[in-house]
Amino acid sequence: MTCLATLFLDFDGVTHPLHCHESKHFSCLPGIESALRKMPEIEVVISSTWRLQYSLTELRSRFSSDIADRVVGVTPVGVEREFCPDRLLGYPRHAECWEWMHVNRPYSDAWLAMDDRPFLFRPFFKGLVVTDGRTGAQGAVLSDLLARIRAMGLSTL
Repeated sequence: MTCLATLFLDFDGVTHPLHCHESKHFSCLPGIESALRKMPEIEVVISSTWRLQYSLTELRSRFSSDIADRVVGVTPVGVEREFCPDRLLGYPRHAECWEWMHVNRPYSDAWLAMDDRPFLFRPFFKGLVVTDGRTGAQGAVLSDLLARIRAMGLSTL
C-alpha cells in the first residue's frame, strides 16, 4: 500500500487521558484505529515521549495488527538547530515532525499531528488535531481528523 499522508500520534492525552491509571492506557486507541481504518492511505509515526522508553516494536504492539503494520517510525529526539527552520524554533514537537518528514518524505507536506499540547506546535498550524488531555481522542476529535484528511484531498472510506 502506498501511503499518501502521515499522522504523527502522541499517546498521553490522545490514546488515553493524561495521568490516568495504567489500566486505562490506550483506552481511546480503538476509536483512533477505527478512524484510521477509514483512511487506508495514512501511515502513523509515533511522536509521543513513549518513544524514549520503548522500541518501535514495543510501540507497535499496542496497536491492532492491521494498524501496527502502518506504524512506520518515531520522531527524532530533538532536532539539529542547523536544519530546523527558524519558524519552528520554540515548537519542539512540530520541529520533530517536520524533521521526520524532511528526512523520510522529503517531497511531501501531507501530514497531520494529533496531540493534546498545542503549545508544542506553531500557532495556527492547520495540520494539528487537538485533543482534550483529560479525555483523550474521542467523538468530535475523530470526526475532525477525518474532515482534515478530506480537506487534504485524500479520500476516506
